[in-house]
Amino acid sequence: MARQMVTETEYELMKVLWKAEKPLSLGEILTEVREKNWVRNTVGTMLSRLCDKGVVAYERKGKTNLYYAVLPEQEYSMNETRSFLSRLYHGSVGTLVASLYQNKEISQDDIAILKKIIDGEK
Repeated sequence: MARQMVTETEYELMKVLWKAEKPLSLGEILTEVREKNWVRNTVGTMLSRLCDKGVVAYERKGKTNLYYAVLPEQEYSMNETRSFLSRLYHGSVGTLVASLYQNKEISQDDIAILKKIIDGEK
């Protein structure tokens, strides 16, 4: 699936849908994001946009739309990671890691984990 732009706010809705074990109604979604104090129309508009982008879909049950994520969370994460690396580090993981190391944002434990991953250990 081609990379779809999801805004930070839309991402909050995506997290709710990914976490759910079943399609959710607008009311159920509002319950999950209640701390954000979003109004029903705002969430409905965001869901509509996510549907237009092809990352969310819905099934009609009676008079209720039940929303679910079409784009898997792992695929979204990989797309965002590739985009981030491309924009900021010219696609180079090495440059990213070097930057983290130089700015003391990576611990010795992190380095040990990376070495194990690279060496194919678990």
